[in-house]
Amino acid sequence: MNEKSEGKEGFNVVRWSVDHPYVVVSFFLAMLILGYLAIGSYMPKRFMPYVESPMLGIVTESPGLSAEEMETYFSSPIEQRMVSVPNVRYIRSVSQDGFSMVVLEYPFGSNMQKAQTEVQSLLNVVQADLPVTGSNLKPSWILRVDPLNLPVLSLSLTGDKSKGWTLPRLRELADNEILNRLKTAHRNIYTVSAFGGHRRQLQVQVDRGRLKSYGLSILEVRMALDQYNVARPAGVLTSETQEPILRVDTLATSAEMVGNYPVHTVGGKVVRIKDVASVEDTVIEPRSAYHHLHGDKVDEAIVVNVLQNPDASSPVTIEAVMKTARDLEKEFPGIQLKVAYNNAGFVDVLFRNMEHELIAAVVLTGICVLFFLGEWRGTLIALTAIPVSLAMSLLAMAPLGMSLNSSTLVGLLIAIGRLVDDAIIDIHAVERHLRMGKTRRQATIDGITEVRRSVLAATVVLIVALIPLMFSGGLTQLMFLGLGWPIIFGLVFSFIVSMTLTAVLCSKFMTLPEERPKTWFSKLFLAPFERKLEALELGYERLIRWLLVHRFANFVRIGVTVIIGFALYYFIGSEMMPLGDVGQASLQMEMQPGTPFQATEKATNQLEKIIIDEGGRQGWITDASIELGVEGGPGMTTGGAYFTGYQMSQVNGVSGMLSLIDKDAGRPDVWTIADRIHTRAMKEIPGIRRIQIKEMGADVMATSLSPIALIVYGKDLNLIDKLGHQVLDIAKTKALNPATGKPDIAQPYLSWEMTKPTYTVVVDQDKAAAHGLSPATISEQAYYALRGGFPMEFYRVPNKRATTVLVRFKEEQRGSRHVPVLAELLAQPVPKPSLLQN
Repeated sequence: MNEKSEGKEGFNVVRWSVDHPYVVVSFFLAMLILGYLAIGSYMPKRFMPYVESPMLGIVTESPGLSAEEMETYFSSPIEQRMVSVPNVRYIRSVSQDGFSMVVLEYPFGSNMQKAQTEVQSLLNVVQADLPVTGSNLKPSWILRVDPLNLPVLSLSLTGDKSKGWTLPRLRELADNEILNRLKTAHRNIYTVSAFGGHRRQLQVQVDRGRLKSYGLSILEVRMALDQYNVARPAGVLTSETQEPILRVDTLATSAEMVGNYPVHTVGGKVVRIKDVASVEDTVIEPRSAYHHLHGDKVDEAIVVNVLQNPDASSPVTIEAVMKTARDLEKEFPGIQLKVAYNNAGFVDVLFRNMEHELIAAVVLTGICVLFFLGEWRGTLIALTAIPVSLAMSLLAMAPLGMSLNSSTLVGLLIAIGRLVDDAIIDIHAVERHLRMGKTRRQATIDGITEVRRSVLAATVVLIVALIPLMFSGGLTQLMFLGLGWPIIFGLVFSFIVSMTLTAVLCSKFMTLPEERPKTWFSKLFLAPFERKLEALELGYERLIRWLLVHRFANFVRIGVTVIIGFALYYFIGSEMMPLGDVGQASLQMEMQPGTPFQATEKATNQLEKIIIDEGGRQGWITDASIELGVEGGPGMTTGGAYFTGYQMSQVNGVSGMLSLIDKDAGRPDVWTIADRIHTRAMKEIPGIRRIQIKEMGADVMATSLSPIALIVYGKDLNLIDKLGHQVLDIAKTKALNPATGKPDIAQPYLSWEMTKPTYTVVVDQDKAAAHGLSPATISEQAYYALRGGFPMEFYRVPNKRATTVLVRFKEEQRGSRHVPVLAELLAQPVPKPSLLQN
C-alpha cells in the first residue's frame, strides 16, 4: 500500500487520528480534566458499595405487654396477613416485652420502593385485626431493615455545667435545635436522631392515700387529663361580615395548669389533680443512657447520630455536618460536639491506601514495559493509556450512579495491567513496519490498522467473559457490578485510546531500535535483560517442539495437573468475602432478662473498664460509642443508632461501635482484641447473659449479625429451650479445632431465655364481680399504679417537641407492700421467654 492509494480506502480511525493530532490530544486532555473533576466533586466516596437490603420490617410498640402477648396480639396477626404480599421469600417475627417486629425478606434486586408501598397498603387493612390504638400504643409502621443502617457520624454532646448545661437541658437542645440544624446541613443526610435518656416529661405522681380519702381511682385521674388537656373545634359563627372559628383550648402549658384540672366533685367540693397528686415538669425515668469512651476516659453524654442516603459520599456529608456542628458550638457557648464515630476516617484510609496501590501499580507497570520494550519513548507512549483510560472509565461510571469505593477501585486496579496491553501491541506493530523502511506516519497507520482486528477480538472476548457475572442476578450481580464495570470500561477505552492517542504519539516519537542512543542504563540493565529474554524465548520454543513430538506425555502432564488441582480444592477454606480488619467493630451486650436499667448501667461501667484495659490505655481503641437501654413510647424514636432489625430494643441491652487505630500502627488484630474483651466480660461481669463483638468486615454485607444462625423451632417452648441449651453446650464444648483442641466457634449464644421473671395474676371472677371489678379493670389499675400509663394527649409546649404525660403512684407507694392485692387475686410465678421468634 502507498500513500497515493489512501484516499480510495474507506474511513480509517487510525489515519484520521494521525492526520488530526491536535483534535485527538485536546479531546483526551479534556477527558483527563473531566475525570479529575468527577473524582473531586461529583462521584460519591464510600467505604463499600451500597447493596439495597431486600428486607422490610413492620414495627409495633405497646409498653407493658409481655413477649407472648406481643406475639399473640401483633406479630401473629400481621404475619398471617403478610402471607398475601407478592414475591416475599421469607417472613419472620421477633416479639419481646412491649415490642414486635415482623420482617419480610424479598429476593435481592427487588424494587423495594414498590414493595414498601404494597406492604403499607395491606398494613392499613391489618390494623383492623390489632388492638385499638391509644397513646400507650403507636400504630404499626414500616422500617427498612438494613444491615448497613448504621450512622456515618456519631457526635457526643456534652456541656459546661457551670454554664447550666445539664444533661436534661442538653437533651432538650438536641431534640429541638441540633437535630433540625444538622438535618439541613446537606442534602445527602437521610435522618438525624438523638439518644441518651434525660428526656423531658410531665409526671403526675398520684398519692394513694389522698386518692382513697376522696373515693377515687387512678384511672379517674387519667380520664380527667383526657377530658381537659385538649384543643378541639367548636364550630363556626356565621355573620354578614365574617365567619370566625370557635375553639376550645385547654391544652396544658405548665405543671400548675395540669394541677388545676378538675377530677371529680365530692360533697360539693371540686377535687382537682393537685389535691390527689403532685405534678412535675421533669425528666423521664432512666431507661436509656449514652457513654462515650475515648482513650481511658468515659463521658456520660447525649449522642447525635447522622445517617446518610445510600448513594451519598461519606466525607462530603460529614464535612458539612461538622461545619454546622462548629457553628452550633459558637451559637450555644458551653456545649461540645465531639466525634465518637466517624465513617469517613475509614474511607480516607481506604483512599490513601488505594492511591498508594495505584501509584505503585503504574510505576511497576512502567518498569515492566520499559524492560520488555527496551526503550523509554515506547514506555511513555504505552503509559499514557493508563490515566486517560481510567479518566474515561470514571466518566462512564458516573451516569450509572456508581461511587468510588473499595469495589470500584479494585476493579480499576485490576484493569491497569490490561490498559497497556493494547498500546504495547500497537508499538510492536509500528516498530515492525518502521523496519520495512516506511515513514513514521505510514508505519503507524499500517501497523496499528494491521493489528486492530486482533486487539478488538481480544477486547471483546474479555468483555464477554465478564458479562455473565454482570447479569447473574441476585446478590452476586449486585456485589460484582462495582468490580466488573470498571474493568469493562477500561478495556473499551483502552482499545479506543490505542487507535487514537497511541497512534498520534507513535507517529510523532517512535524510532527504530538501531537509531536509539546507547546509554549506561541500557547497557547495564536493558541489554542483559534482552539477552535473558531471548534465551527464555528459545527455551520456550524448544519446550513447545518437545511437547508436540511427545503428545502422550503432554496429556499425562495435563491430567496430573487437573487431578492435583481438584484434590487441593477441598483443603482450601471458603468465605463469601475475605475477612478484613478495617479498624471498627460492633458490640452488643445483654444482661439476664429482667435486669433493671441501673444494673445494666453498672455492668456497662465494668465493660468500659475492660475495654480501657484491653485497648484504650494502649491507644489501640480510640473511641467507643455505647448506647444503653431503650428509648421509645409515644412520640419517641424507637431504639438507637444500631436499630437494624437484628438487635431488639431492651432495657437490659447495650449496643456500641468500637473505633481502632490503623492495623499498620502496630496494634493486635481486631479479633484478638475482641476475644480478650469477650473472655474477661463473661468472667468478670455478674449477671451478663451474652456479649458479642464482631468486626465490621470489608464486604458489602458486613453487619453486626452472627454469620451462622441455627434455628430450633416448634410449639413447646420448654422443649425448645431445652434443645437450645443443648445445642449451645455442643457449640461451646464439643465443636473443637482439631489442630489446637480449642473451641472452634466464637461467641455462641442463645437469642432468648426462659428465665424472664413473670407473675400471672389469677382472678377469682365471682369475688371480683362482687366488688364491681373485672379482669380488665384490675389489670388497668395495676398497670397505672406500678408502671404508669399515658393519657390520650401529649404535653405540648409551644415551639418545643411534644412530650409525654405519665400518670402513676408516687415512687414510695409503688412497692409490692404498698399496692394492695385483693384476696380475690393470686399471683403465681411462671417462667416466660424473654423473646419469641417465628
